[in-house]
Amino acid sequence: MATTGNAGEYAIRTYRSGDEHAILALFNRVFAVGNADFEPRSLRHWQWEFAENPEGHPTLVAESGGAIVGVFTAIPERFRFDDGVFRLGQAVDTVVAPEHRQSLRKSGLYLTISHAWYDHFGKRDDVRFLYGFPNPQAFRIGTRLSGYEPVRCPVLEQALPIEAAASWRDGSEGVVVEEIERFGGELDRLDAALATKGTIAGVRDARYWNWRFADCPTTRYRLLRAESASGRLRGFLVHGYSWHGFRKDIAPVVDFVIAPGDLATWRALLGDVARAAQRHATPKLATLLTWAPPFPGPSHFADLEKLGFQSADTFFNLCIRRFPDSGITPEEARDRLYINMGDSDIF
Repeated sequence: MATTGNAGEYAIRTYRSGDEHAILALFNRVFAVGNADFEPRSLRHWQWEFAENPEGHPTLVAESGGAIVGVFTAIPERFRFDDGVFRLGQAVDTVVAPEHRQSLRKSGLYLTISHAWYDHFGKRDDVRFLYGFPNPQAFRIGTRLSGYEPVRCPVLEQALPIEAAASWRDGSEGVVVEEIERFGGELDRLDAALATKGTIAGVRDARYWNWRFADCPTTRYRLLRAESASGRLRGFLVHGYSWHGFRKDIAPVVDFVIAPGDLATWRALLGDVARAAQRHATPKLATLLTWAPPFPGPSHFADLEKLGFQSADTFFNLCIRRFPDSGITPEEARDRLYINMGDSDIF
């Protein structure tokens, strides 16, 4: 693949081993501009997020004069559809060197590399469609010029004061919680058993969750397992402490596999989270925060409302980018696509 721009000809190609050093240097240079809180990404973080992802990483780079000056990539994850399991991609870390940016013409490198990615990877049996949480500038550009379509704008969050959940004791309703180090096949079986026809949701199995949470080198997650007094498995939950972003006082409830309507398991798990958050000294944590799509009927969203969580708008916008054989409309994505914190690279 080749194209021309204001700095001459660009070669656009798929990632090759060793590119990560130049990719990382470009990412750190560009994202540091105007961001006083920016912490340079380490090579270890890049290796985990991309090279070690069990689903691989569909990455294109643009070269000029032998140097990498642009990157378009995504974090793939398997999602269940009614017609099978397919990869979706979370669009992340798109970057173009400032000296190679043009006005937003079709000849600009950003649009050129993004559309080259769509043509190369955007296929039903590769990446069925992209989703992402573009910042305001990317949202404006993407919806106008790059095929982004709004799905939930903004994304809703659900919040509960930690003190409200701290009194929910495991065991009081016959549900016992334990902290674990890794996930095994029982997670795979529970997630498959709870899969709902008509919902498009990520495959929450040990293969993916161990990579996403247990092996993450930069964020500390607690992994919780709940069972009844008789030993019957009831659910799993993953949470963190604070957030590297704009809100330091939250305990993010990042992901969970719990049967809709099982409020006793929610209370046991969230009570454990709340008490762990209270023990966290710096920074002091005040709020449990999570995302659950506002689907009608029995749902995690309805359960959280019953438990006292309050919903509010975030500043995140969920968009999709479809391809010719994606087989979904934006309206269907709004009503069926289950995305929570664990399906993002934000928390």
